Amino acid sequence: MDVFRLMNLPDRVIAFEGLPESLLKGFEMCNTDGFPRHWKEWMGKKKRIIPIPPEKDMLTGQVRRYDPIVEEDSFFYLVDWNIQPQVEKWQEVCSYVRSNAVEGTKLLEKITDMAVKLGPDKSSGVELDPSDVPVITLKVKESLVDSKGSEVPRGTIDRLAPKPEKPVIKIKCDECEYEKEGPYAKNSIRMHKQKVHKKDAVAV
Repeated sequence: MDVFRLMNLPDRVIAFEGLPESLLKGFEMCNTDGFPRHWKEWMGKKKRIIPIPPEKDMLTGQVRRYDPIVEEDSFFYLVDWNIQPQVEKWQEVCSYVRSNAVEGTKLLEKITDMAVKLGPDKSSGVELDPSDVPVITLKVKESLVDSKGSEVPRGTIDRLAPKPEKPVIKIKCDECEYEKEGPYAKNSIRMHKQKVHKKDAVAV
């Protein structure tokens, strides 16, 4: 489950079950410091990977590389309306949700309007119970791993799946040992009889 925190006065929250990883990239992951324990238990844990840029030693010219920091905790995906890339990413999420919500899900005209306030006003603490957060379940998309180990969308499964073998057509001349196989075997035998056995009309 992926929980989004929409910045507002007060902030609002909404959750989705089944969003593709590609739609989560670009949002800041914020931990739940200050939230009650039952909120963290409800949200579950996710991993946040913080890359550390390489560092160049000015004396030796040697570049030092560091492993990224990996944190495991409860996180919101933050939507900051002042950051245009996040606004555009949120619009992508809303479009995906509208197209892929499970049958019977009632959606408002704006997905944003379905998010609920954490408290009655901006000065209040967290008064919302997590059980009151709307969780929109999405259709599970089939996927397939290609030869390079990359996940591909459902639409390409037929293209990547092994094709059933076609039966091999093999025909033999009834007057000699000449034999031909393939989709044009019948025509080849006919031409063979006309040329080698001097027959003008042969029904094969």
